[in-house]
Amino acid sequence: MKLIKRDYQYCSFLIGKREREMLFSLLQRYPVMLAAHFRTRHPPKTNESKKNLELLEESLAEQQKENRVQVEQMLAQKGRFTENDLGYSFRLNYSEIEWLLQVLNDIRLGSWIQLGEPDPNATASVPLNEQNMLLAWAMEIAGLFQHALLEATHTAE
Repeated sequence: MKLIKRDYQYCSFLIGKREREMLFSLLQRYPVMLAAHFRTRHPPKTNESKKNLELLEESLAEQQKENRVQVEQMLAQKGRFTENDLGYSFRLNYSEIEWLLQVLNDIRLGSWIQLGEPDPNATASVPLNEQNMLLAWAMEIAGLFQHALLEATHTAE
């Protein structure tokens, strides 16, 4: 994915045909982050903490539901991606870029958590199986798309 034009309101991108397929496949995985992760990571010790955690989980679930609808709308939107000889061109406004970064971060972080939060510097490796390969793929590809979007917004400043 390559930035081809930028103005005060939009960034226009060029994306290859296979790269677009990867983006669509990646976004179909959303949401990946499980709200229950916070409960197992930091179990509540008081009733107030338990209520706060439940509110956090409900809020996250609601946000993910809204984002899922937006993902489906974006992928189905006629004219969003315009085919050309090099692939597809599309444009996003800055709030759409921010939203897409959040969705990609959910996919990336959620995949890392489901992989068992591996430390890249550790000698122990994650078992090689189909599920883990898909999670590792999602984590890495989400990072690549995040990088392209962040680079576009940083050069805009």
